[in-house]
Amino acid sequence: MTLRAVFDFESGRSPLLVSTHDELSELVARVIALSEGETIPSIVEIGVDAENPYAFPALQAGIGPESGFVYELWNPSRATAGDPEAGGTVLFDYSAHAQEIPARHVVPLSTVRSVLTAYLDHGGFIPADFPALQVVED
Repeated sequence: MTLRAVFDFESGRSPLLVSTHDELSELVARVIALSEGETIPSIVEIGVDAENPYAFPALQAGIGPESGFVYELWNPSRATAGDPEAGGTVLFDYSAHAQEIPARHVVPLSTVRSVLTAYLDHGGFIPADFPALQVVED
């Protein structure tokens, strides 16, 4: 399976294709590098079908050097489960626009990596009982 990743102007014109764990690690490193020196980390959009950018489910993943989030656009929508007591929002860069993410969805980068790996390994369909994701109720 090949994932289609868009995270900046260049990848918007020519999406990065990801088929292996090494390519997924390279994607994470590139998104972190993109945010280096910036005040907020970047968001990457990842689709399951390299030929069809509108295929579902799709992910939005905020990737910072130490933390981030994943939001699965599907039915039901799910997001990473961080500290349920965390209040407020955390800013991420979505195509040069600040996007507020509920702080309770921000998790360590290792959790973001595990969700993205599950997405790749399961053909774009993360198991319903995947422990790092919870149904979004807000």
